[in-house]
Amino acid sequence: MSGVQTSPRRDGGVEERSAFIHQEIVKLSLLVVLAIVAFFVTRAIAENNRTTMRRDAAEWYGRGQRALSGGDAASAVDAFRRASVMKRGDRQYELALARSLVATQQIDAARSALLALRESEPEDPEMNLELARIDARRRDVTNAVRYYHNALYAPWPADATDARRKVRVELIRFLLAYGQSARAESELVALAADLPDDLASHLEVGDLFTSVGNHRRALDQFQAALRLAPQHGAALSGAGLAAFEVGDYPLAQRYLREVPSPGRNVTDTLALVDLVLSQDPLAARIGSSARRGRLAAALSHMEQHLTSCNTSPAGAAPLTRFPNLLDQAQQLSSELIRTPVLENDTIENTLALIDRGVRAVTNACPPADMLDRALLLIVERHGVSSQ
Repeated sequence: MSGVQTSPRRDGGVEERSAFIHQEIVKLSLLVVLAIVAFFVTRAIAENNRTTMRRDAAEWYGRGQRALSGGDAASAVDAFRRASVMKRGDRQYELALARSLVATQQIDAARSALLALRESEPEDPEMNLELARIDARRRDVTNAVRYYHNALYAPWPADATDARRKVRVELIRFLLAYGQSARAESELVALAADLPDDLASHLEVGDLFTSVGNHRRALDQFQAALRLAPQHGAALSGAGLAAFEVGDYPLAQRYLREVPSPGRNVTDTLALVDLVLSQDPLAARIGSSARRGRLAAALSHMEQHLTSCNTSPAGAAPLTRFPNLLDQAQQLSSELIRTPVLENDTIENTLALIDRGVRAVTNACPPADMLDRALLLIVERHGVSSQ
């Protein structure tokens, strides 16, 4: 026959190639399945390892906390370091390690660890606060203040207002410890502007304003405390002493008299205030005879001091700066007796002489007694110049 016939050999080759391809596909499928299985097994093992590492890290962290609570800072360092290695970059573990390093006086190592950690979170308030405390221990005022400010102006959680306020108080006390009163006062003004209306806060800020010498703001804080607790001893004494410093002697007298258990400072200040108010010749609502009597008593006191100081070897030389003080005092005493009506000029001249005399005698023969101090405060109260 002359028709075309399929070659058996050719048919057999196609079948062989099909079988081969099928085998390869099966092998490839198996490899894919094995790869997928291996991937999930490896991932499960890795996850298990990570879980184990996290668990172990947490265990070492717990050991470190217990060691630190028990006063064993060296063991705490070792435990926190292990925890940090097992879970690298963990903020909580790194902070704990830094604190334990500080506790073991490894200040530079603690600082280095925190600086490395801060690179990833430069605005973290807690890390900046720890760096501020470390630099405070290193007496690096500039860097300490910088990190305190970084901590203060970092984004804090909404419920962390009180914690932030405590950081500012810590900064203020640090500045006061290094004699930075002006900077401390600026921080105090900011603190007072955001102060909760509670007794403890007003008392604390009042004391801090007293420390920086801003007695007017201190008085405001103590009065705010008294509105909450009218009979509170610390608030009464603080308000009374602040009122004394700003020259409001009637207010100081009222507060100091109400202090339930006065200490020596309160007692002495009240005695001085009583003298200022009872011996002031320019006080309101007193008669001319009382005014004259107060001036005469002040002159007599000054004369007695000048005389006793002049007769002492130590006092002779310094008083040569005012050789005519006794003569002037005696002349004014005579004038007070013979003048029927006290003129303002006479009163002011007498007070000016008292100021010069008391300053001279207390410089030459210290210390000043209570009446000396009261007389100087009276002169200052009325702005009489002794120049």
